[in-house]
Amino acid sequence: MQYPSANKDQVKSHRTLFISDLHLGARGCQPEAIIEFLRECRVDTIYLVGDIFDFWHVGKIHWSKVHDEIIAELNRLCISGIRIVYLVGNHDKKAREVAYKYFQKVEIEETVLHRSANGKKYLIAHGDQADGRILRLHFMTLFGSRLDALLRSLDKWLNSNKKLSSNKKGFFKSIIFQFNKALFMGDRFERLLTKMAKDVGADGVICGHSHRPGIWKHNDLIYANCGDWVDSLTAVTEDHNGHIELFEWKPEPKPRSHLLPFSEAQLGNEHEVRT
Repeated sequence: MQYPSANKDQVKSHRTLFISDLHLGARGCQPEAIIEFLRECRVDTIYLVGDIFDFWHVGKIHWSKVHDEIIAELNRLCISGIRIVYLVGNHDKKAREVAYKYFQKVEIEETVLHRSANGKKYLIAHGDQADGRILRLHFMTLFGSRLDALLRSLDKWLNSNKKLSSNKKGFFKSIIFQFNKALFMGDRFERLLTKMAKDVGADGVICGHSHRPGIWKHNDLIYANCGDWVDSLTAVTEDHNGHIELFEWKPEPKPRSHLLPFSEAQLGNEHEVRT
């Protein structure tokens, strides 16, 4: 298998890649980082853990040639024999239409159990299953998309305004962060998802949705969140020994992946590490 945009020294080998919340089509998506990351990974299985597409809203669709390259790269990987499992998220409820149109041999699921190389079982789900009833309404998803786009547009304007002091820049981005934090009501989101994992006999859960990357424990169950490709640029990976780790994409000074200094193997009981 060849990776045309990646140096041989940069290609990272993983057993499994879990990547979520690309939000292709949304204002905040960072397609250049996504395509570079994908081209530097050699994997056996890819889980697209929801909110891959985000263009069923009433606003402007942000799409470029790089977005097309992402679709082509995932399709090429799929054709080459890599297993791709698409978990449906709240922003891509029409995933089946798009996935079958663009990807070959793709599997589409609401949730799925993954068995790691060391025998552990993980529940894989986008995470919106843990939302309150009101938040699961499609109207709320549309509202969230429009609000996020508006705040990011205002943040971009602030950053480009040379007359404003530097301490005002990033103001609207901080509002987005605080809003997301409040939306998931502390650790309630995590507790519900780890309970779902326990109910199906899994050792932990791997999800997305909250845009808050990290790996920690809740009641001896592993909680791993992939993060997103709007702000955090992170993904969860499983190595060939079965250990899961959080990868953060670092495009500077060179387009290389940077391994965060913690993993499932390093977790203690109720230990929490957040970015």
